[in-house]
Amino acid sequence: MKRSNIIIILIAAILLVIAFLTIKGERNGTLKNDFLLSDTSNVEKIFLVNKQNEQVSLTRKDGNWILPNGENAIQENVKIILKTLMLIDIRQPVSKSSFNTIVKQMATNSTKVEIYQKVYTINFLGLKLFPHLKKTKAFYVGGPTRDYKGTIMKMEDSDDIYITYLPGFNGYLSERFSASYSDWVNHNVFKIPLKSIVEVRIDFGHSPEESYKIVSLGNRKFDLIKLHDNSKVTNYDTLRLLEELASFRKINFETLLDDMPKSRIDSLHNLIPRRTVSVTTLDQRTKSIKMYHRPNFNNKPDFNGNVFDYDMDRMYAFVDGIENPVTVQYFVIDNISRPLSFILGQNKTNSADLKGFSIGNAPK
Repeated sequence: MKRSNIIIILIAAILLVIAFLTIKGERNGTLKNDFLLSDTSNVEKIFLVNKQNEQVSLTRKDGNWILPNGENAIQENVKIILKTLMLIDIRQPVSKSSFNTIVKQMATNSTKVEIYQKVYTINFLGLKLFPHLKKTKAFYVGGPTRDYKGTIMKMEDSDDIYITYLPGFNGYLSERFSASYSDWVNHNVFKIPLKSIVEVRIDFGHSPEESYKIVSLGNRKFDLIKLHDNSKVTNYDTLRLLEELASFRKINFETLLDDMPKSRIDSLHNLIPRRTVSVTTLDQRTKSIKMYHRPNFNNKPDFNGNVFDYDMDRMYAFVDGIENPVTVQYFVIDNISRPLSFILGQNKTNSADLKGFSIGNAPK
């Protein structure tokens, strides 16, 4: 190859590199974006902690993101964080005039985010050996800008503070990086298809005559058994029974009560549950939820002006596998805890009216 051709090729290559760097510089506003994470497929752990010492650790296991107690996190929320890290961009550094004020704000109101990825001690020419977790990013997420279209952020080992944003998103990003456990715990109580149910046990602690269990015999045939005398019921409303079993496909709790005082939790545990629902599945696993009256905090009255003894909309509950108590709504939980008289067709009210049974007519 002639020397002149080699020179032309080298000049062309240099021009291409210069053009690439120029375009990249214009795209990022000449600011190095250390918040950006181009590949999230090897992210194995995300740790978040805020200035109120709330913290949550999310770990990838078998394709799912889980909490420290082994419980599934809300998968969609984790995906939102990962997508944010892939697309996040820097708008500008914070102004010099507001720098000190923002430093003080972040000192009292920010969330630290740590990203851990799977890396290899040896990674050469496709050979990957000795995988291990490594903290690859750590940064602080502050509050929104005044126009709520940007987010204050700072890398851990940097003194520079930036306004970040998500291209195409007209809002701020702070809430995506919540360190509150309640924002990550999955609200699912039961997610069981009818075909997987072996036995359901409904126990009304203060009305034993209304308690029963349903045992699957296969081919959509069931035994209905009274719990108080273990007698089998031969005449019941098949449709109502099937509707109840079908409702276990999707039952969620309303709110995680991670701030309830321990004395109140202990007090609830010492009470007889108003309702206990237990489901055994084909793999012989049993999951239960125990429910208790909740005080009528708002002093809600009935049509006659008399204040209800208890909350008419929701109950306290403890769910297997969830450390903290939760609240459940009657219009949800009634679908899986109808009294025996309803299954027998003796109670002609619809399921929306069953809370009257559980509060208005049940013994205090």
